[in-house]
Amino acid sequence: MAQGPMDLDARVLDPALQAEGLQHAYQVVRRVFPPTPLVESLSLSALLKRPVWLKLETVTPIRAFKVRGALVKAEELAAEGETSGLVTASAGNHGLAVAYAGRRLGRPVTVFVPEQANPVKVAGIRALGADVRRGGRTYHELAGQAIPFAEETGGVWVHPFDDPRVIAGQATVGLEIVEALPDVREVVVPMGGGGLAAGIAVSLFQNAPACSLVGVQMSGADAMLRSIAEHRVVTLDHVDTMADGLAPGTVTDRTLAIVGAAARVLVRLEDHELFVAMRLLLERERVLAEPSGAAGVAALLRGEVPGDGPVVAVVTGANVMMEHLATVMATPLPASLAAH
Repeated sequence: MAQGPMDLDARVLDPALQAEGLQHAYQVVRRVFPPTPLVESLSLSALLKRPVWLKLETVTPIRAFKVRGALVKAEELAAEGETSGLVTASAGNHGLAVAYAGRRLGRPVTVFVPEQANPVKVAGIRALGADVRRGGRTYHELAGQAIPFAEETGGVWVHPFDDPRVIAGQATVGLEIVEALPDVREVVVPMGGGGLAAGIAVSLFQNAPACSLVGVQMSGADAMLRSIAEHRVVTLDHVDTMADGLAPGTVTDRTLAIVGAAARVLVRLEDHELFVAMRLLLERERVLAEPSGAAGVAALLRGEVPGDGPVVAVVTGANVMMEHLATVMATPLPASLAAH
């Protein structure tokens, strides 16, 4: 875990992740939808005795942040004159994002999803006109099918997090936060493969270097946390978490290098903590969040995010399964939270 100022060197970043590239990504996203809301949580602010803000990626066109990176990648392909179909592997939200971007381009999209994929997300992918193919239980198994399929059919493989244009798209979340809340002190970011955390890290480094990045992962899918600790890419043999958006089970050299240099604090969560955070968001803020979307708030509730200045938790998505929502409604808030 990094100590003191971020030691990212913007000069060695891919051009897409330098200032001009991030501004281009910002313009691409702005042509499709406005900045997502940044709202203060009065209940969390009272509980934690500091200003707590929620960045609501729950209201993008696909109800998750992933659409940003897919739009920027699609723009790059269009600019290059690429007209082939798009192929990806995803637990759900990235698949929704690529399907949405592909429909805007008028090209076919194929999404490989896990055998036990979230049916809400699968239905959304199909509704956007994409071909859904099931197979495998881990991201590596899915990618092992999707990449050869793209090669055989002449499609373009769209990586869910190890692509500079995709990361630049996710970086627009950080740009919007700094634009709306210049004095932000910490940004709490759920992490799977690390694309969102890497993007926000780059945007903070260039526009708010005094702000700290707090990375959050699930104990049953902690590839990034283990990779940072071991200074090498760690790929998990299996993952065990209900937060499908945080469960790729691997990172890459690119995301590890950026997040490892930037993250000031790392938090490891258990699944049950997500239900409490989801309940609080729904009951107190009237915000519907999927499990991975509530991880930042769960980290705040755990009390492992230091500081007393303005802090932002990124609520990354709202595509929740109904059975999870039923569990949320049956989960009581702890007495310490019920009093606020």
